[in-house]
Amino acid sequence: MIDDLSQSFKPREYLIVSSESEASEILSRKGDKARIIAGGTGIYEVAHRGLFSEVECLVDVSGLKLSYVRRESGVLHVGACTTMTTLFEDQELSLYPALGALYDALRAIQPLQVKNVATIGGAICTALPFFDLPVALATLDAQIIIAPNNRTVSLLDFIQGFFAVDLRPGEFLKEVVIPYGEKFSSTGSSFLKFALTGDDWAIINCGTRVTLDGGDGISSLRICFGGGVGEKLARVTRLEELFLGVSWSDQQKIMEILEVHLPGELETITDLKASSKYRTHLAKVLARRSIEQAGRLASGAVP
Repeated sequence: MIDDLSQSFKPREYLIVSSESEASEILSRKGDKARIIAGGTGIYEVAHRGLFSEVECLVDVSGLKLSYVRRESGVLHVGACTTMTTLFEDQELSLYPALGALYDALRAIQPLQVKNVATIGGAICTALPFFDLPVALATLDAQIIIAPNNRTVSLLDFIQGFFAVDLRPGEFLKEVVIPYGEKFSSTGSSFLKFALTGDDWAIINCGTRVTLDGGDGISSLRICFGGGVGEKLARVTRLEELFLGVSWSDQQKIMEILEVHLPGELETITDLKASSKYRTHLAKVLARRSIEQAGRLASGAVP
């Protein structure tokens, strides 16, 4: 496989840039023949499958000071070059119930060697629905800041399909913005996945964000799925509305809603790992467990 990779992926240039404008100029000039690189794991995943044969130039943005985690007025700002390990080890990340899905996803990502190198921006821009982090970020309604003009787009709109993202000529991902502040004081979120092995891509993964009405009732619910769900991760908006007023701890009622309505809202695929029917079953189970976990965080009833 290494020989296959070397034959199909032979970029002629590796350019280290020192400014956003320099990176933008190169990307504009090179077009589809150029790709941004920081950690490099996303590039390898795609090139390993022979899908970057047209790339002739790698643009290294690791020197642009885009590795940071900071909080401002209830919003988490994460630089695109921040590694998954850096974000996971942030001392305050696990303290906010509203960010539970992000913490869960980062904890689930394996192996550690990849997590130490892979960047937040790379996980998003690879645009594979099998990845864990984009599902968690979409669950939290993350927004993408795009250089060089700071254009903003929701993550769900940014990821458009396999290896396809909403980047115009000369643009690249700069920052991820995740709200978690005061209006999320009665909010908890959760991420769960099912895979064949600990470091395999998900057969199905699921993120939920639950906001309570002051008691145990759900006043707002957001559900996103990844894994074998087609070319892009999926949010089941119409299904979310059916849970309003339902207690987060009423697992029988929650499962009844999922059993009846989820198959019509979520399209799953059949491949060598699992059938569509099995994936739909897993999606129901993961969603029920994730809602319960997110509701428990939102209510403060953490074991």
